[in-house]
Amino acid sequence: MSGQSDFVLFLGHFHPLLVHLPIGLVLLLAAIELLARFPRFKQANTNVGFILALAVPGAGVAALCGWLLSLGGGYQDELLQLHKWTGIGTAVACAIAGLLYSLNRKTAYRVCLFSSVALLTVTGHFGGSLTHGSDYFARYAPAPLRPLLGGSSKKTPPPSPPQTNIVDVTQLPVYAGVIRPVFEQNCLSCHGPEKSKGGLRLDSLEAINKGGKTGSAIIAGKAAESDLVKRIHLPANDDDHMPPDGKPQPSRDDIALLEWWVNAGAPGDKKVGELKPTPRVTQALAARFGTPAPIAKKTEPKPLQDVQAKAGALSDELGVAITALSPQEPWLQCNAGIAGTNFGDTQFSKLMSLGANLRWLDLAGTAVTDGGLTNLAAAPNLTRLHLERTGLTDAGLSQVTALSELEYLNLYGTAITDEGLNQLETMPKLKQLYLWQTKVTPAAGKAFAEARTDKDQLQRWQEEIEQLNAKIRDAHVSVDLGTIAPPPAAVSTNAAVNTLCPVSGKPIDPSKTVLHKGLLVAFCCDDCKATFEKDPTPYLSKLEHQKEPQPTTK
Repeated sequence: MSGQSDFVLFLGHFHPLLVHLPIGLVLLLAAIELLARFPRFKQANTNVGFILALAVPGAGVAALCGWLLSLGGGYQDELLQLHKWTGIGTAVACAIAGLLYSLNRKTAYRVCLFSSVALLTVTGHFGGSLTHGSDYFARYAPAPLRPLLGGSSKKTPPPSPPQTNIVDVTQLPVYAGVIRPVFEQNCLSCHGPEKSKGGLRLDSLEAINKGGKTGSAIIAGKAAESDLVKRIHLPANDDDHMPPDGKPQPSRDDIALLEWWVNAGAPGDKKVGELKPTPRVTQALAARFGTPAPIAKKTEPKPLQDVQAKAGALSDELGVAITALSPQEPWLQCNAGIAGTNFGDTQFSKLMSLGANLRWLDLAGTAVTDGGLTNLAAAPNLTRLHLERTGLTDAGLSQVTALSELEYLNLYGTAITDEGLNQLETMPKLKQLYLWQTKVTPAAGKAFAEARTDKDQLQRWQEEIEQLNAKIRDAHVSVDLGTIAPPPAAVSTNAAVNTLCPVSGKPIDPSKTVLHKGLLVAFCCDDCKATFEKDPTPYLSKLEHQKEPQPTTK
């Protein structure tokens, strides 16, 4: 039974594809018959019989496929019935017109043909209303026609743009003011009151919570497990991707706001400020409502000469290594891992007297606990933090998320889970995260990386790189003297031959390079560089794939 139903719906989905042929043929017949009324074009209807031979069965097949498609449901019933029966009526009128023409009843044929055109117009109105809303034709029609097409005599104003210059966005109702407009803009053409694919409506909070034929669309508090969110993140060419490929897609800000709302429990009565928006959400709200994003207060480090003596004394007292990152800058790096388990919460508290100057901090293998990590508040300028092989749990990560400048975080060998990983979504600058031998699942890790990667921006940069490479190739000049074969051209050593790291596949850091067999190869980090130098063989094929052909002088 299920197989028959699927096959019926498969045939029904040919309706949008087939319906346009008979429409065009019927309109062509009407135009030809009108032209034939003029003496100059009296032979215009010579081939009417041939066109009718295509139009009549075409209209019948289109109507049949439309009827099969209607069996799948998901449409407003009254509109669906009107569209279905006017469509069947159009097909029948076409068939009668064809019969009358074959009987040489030309006058009756023309009356029936133009009746088909009138029915076709009404059918198209109902079909457009099913797909695009009940005021689809009426929306921009002349005022006298709007009531006839089911619209108001007053012109429907265009959709209001998002509110701007909100005095205090924190007082805005989250669902009504932020989330519902996202659904209205991206979802209601397929999941509204007049068309609800899969039985799912997204035009009210009650309908969203009710879900569709496959169950609930969202799971409050768990955006990553919600079907609605998962479908948005599917590849655009996937059959289950929402919205369907070819329709306007939600922006990255829309998706960030939607995920934030679902993770907060999908409330209907809360205000923005009550849900404590993350930095990413704050940025999206600022872009949407024209409010300036709050600027985090920075704790300025002390001059290096003012802290060097204290750093030396603490280094000796605590058994750790504290050195300056650069003699020209105030930043310090600390390796407490060399003290091992002799370095705990008490020692960490003492070290934080230098917190404002700390840029890199290594606590790997120490006895620092979740409670001790509250001391991180005194080191807001950290960009690198090692916590591998410590007793860190999800509870302690709440202290790490406050580090707004952090770019590198190593959690290797800790008890972090998927729940803890979700906390890190609030960190605006985090780029490198190491989770080896943790309890984080591969699926959660992949979702985290994809959610934080701006694929659109990467694509734009890649296109810019390709354009620059094309300009570089076009700028080269070759001279052919037609004499002696030239020696091999020297390979330039001032530019890397690759744009992606051959080890990790990430964008390169132009300062991390190795000269290999005359080719300057770049890497994303020192670790990848060391891996390549140890044994380059596994990575040469990737390198060859990226290498641009070198210009030669003839």
